[in-house]
Amino acid sequence: MSGISIMVIISLSSFSLTAQEDKIDAILDSMFFSTDEEILLMLAEMNRNHNFIYSRVGYDNKTTYAGREIGSDQYNLSGQLFYLNSTGLYLGLSGAWYSQLDPSYRSTVVTGGYSNSLKKASWLRYRISYNRYFYNTDASSYDPDYTGSLSAGITLKNDNFGIRTDYSFLMGNEYASQASFDLFGDFLLFKPGKRSKIEFTPELSFYFGSEAVEYERISYLSGNSSTSDMSEFIYMDKFGLMNTSINIPLEISLGDFSLELSYKYNFPRSLDPNYMYDNNSLFSISLSYFFMIN
Repeated sequence: MSGISIMVIISLSSFSLTAQEDKIDAILDSMFFSTDEEILLMLAEMNRNHNFIYSRVGYDNKTTYAGREIGSDQYNLSGQLFYLNSTGLYLGLSGAWYSQLDPSYRSTVVTGGYSNSLKKASWLRYRISYNRYFYNTDASSYDPDYTGSLSAGITLKNDNFGIRTDYSFLMGNEYASQASFDLFGDFLLFKPGKRSKIEFTPELSFYFGSEAVEYERISYLSGNSSTSDMSEFIYMDKFGLMNTSINIPLEISLGDFSLELSYKYNFPRSLDPNYMYDNNSLFSISLSYFFMIN
């Protein structure tokens, strides 16, 4: 599969989806727990549930999983289309295209979820979702290990700073877990008009997942006249911190459109003490469109 296993594609899909759900949750937060005067006036006029559409296209100049580079100079394109309701319900599609794979389009994720805050503690938001994975491969007989996941998370946020944690349980023929913990900021740099602004939203993220680690097992076999040692290597899954990243994004909003430029630096960590990964960085750009349909 062009040097990338199905497991990596699954992990990339799930990891990208977690980041996208964070964005959806941030949109819901800004829409319904905002101090922005224009948004407050709009919400005051709402006398029923409203529906929204959020779409996004993005480009990464490198492809990484848990901070490790996948392929040499492999870039990727991604797209999302989400429906959101003012009650906190959302449903969406996500897809990804990789420059060095054949076929290049490898994964589609369908997700449905719910995000809301506590009535007496609007600074705390919670979310749950179910995600279903579909794979476009050249092996028609392939039976994927993971076909879906359940995710849950919470966000604690004040005006400028927040903490976010998420957990995903992958399931199918096999089971696995992944989690993330983020510290983030949200700073308004410039607001030239009512529907335009420039924001700086830095983020420090910690990603936890499972990795196969090689162990040497020694067996002691007793014979009639001597004792001999035999060793074999076995692989076992180990769960732990796999990457720490610093993300420096700049978001420019003009009406219903948002342009985000982002620089990320990764500090990947191997759970196997016999391996090490180099630090790396990547650049991302995305364009999103968010509007109310009724």
